[in-house]
Amino acid sequence: MSVAILGEAGAAGPPALQQPAPAVRSVALRVSGAKPVRLRGRLLAEGRSSAAGCIAWHEVELWQLEGSREVAVALRTRRPAAEAADVHRAEMFPDLAEALDWLEAFDPLADLMVDFDAADRRLSAVEVALRAAALRGRAEVVTREWRALLGDVLYALDVDPPA
Repeated sequence: MSVAILGEAGAAGPPALQQPAPAVRSVALRVSGAKPVRLRGRLLAEGRSSAAGCIAWHEVELWQLEGSREVAVALRTRRPAAEAADVHRAEMFPDLAEALDWLEAFDPLADLMVDFDAADRRLSAVEVALRAAALRGRAEVVTREWRALLGDVLYALDVDPPA
């Protein structure tokens, strides 16, 4: 798990090591199945989670638009399975508080794929129950990783609010 908060002084790390505020730059935030969201802004925070053997993990970026209170959130769900493509989201919000509310309400399991068909008559009820229990366990790891990432981002933003 890694989180970088780019606040008033602009760089992650202790105040003595911080650099000037991050420059405003043009970015294109990917959106699965749609055109990218293009904006000019500065990166407020970014974070990544990943756990060995996890079936999905997340990457989050928060951008403040140039000359505005508006905040864009880029969220990528990474799914390492060969047949599963990553899912990219980009959402715009009038301010940081609404962006964080959206992140808190996000369901990290929404993009997971079920690797079996419970209606398959070739599977016994016991096998369906065992596969469902295994999937539930993997989903709990994804949820735990998401909650840890979100908690780190929220804590860091609360401790060192963006400019």
